[in-house]
Amino acid sequence: MSIKKTWDEIHPIGKTIIVLGSAGLLFFGIRKIIKRPTIASLPQGSKGLPVVSYTPSGSAILWNPSPLASKLYDAMKGLFTPSGTKDAVWTELAQLPTDDMLTATYNEFNKKFGDGDTLTQWIRDEYWSDITGSGKELALNRLSKANLK
Repeated sequence: MSIKKTWDEIHPIGKTIIVLGSAGLLFFGIRKIIKRPTIASLPQGSKGLPVVSYTPSGSAILWNPSPLASKLYDAMKGLFTPSGTKDAVWTELAQLPTDDMLTATYNEFNKKFGDGDTLTQWIRDEYWSDITGSGKELALNRLSKANLK
């Protein structure tokens, strides 16, 4: 049976579903390619990431940015986050000791949760925050200083 003959035998509603489904898959596939996470290079080439322990063979295990990236996401993902929570995690981000730690957290957040937007955009777009805290401004200033847009 040829493809044309099979296509002609499909009910018009079925054809519509096939065409719309194909268009949707194509759209989301292209969107995923276009909205790749923004990855910045570490300013000190990972020399600014602290060693937290060593493997039995003596290899260094570096600080992991994933827990902080997850805390940031958890604080900003919902509309109803307890007062002060966002401010505290933004302040924690702003007070990281090295730019490598900041950049690694930025990269991890973008890769895991950004969905095409950067950590900086997520923080900037966050309107519901503790008005008495300054964590948002501290975090945005630190990210800006590190040229993480």
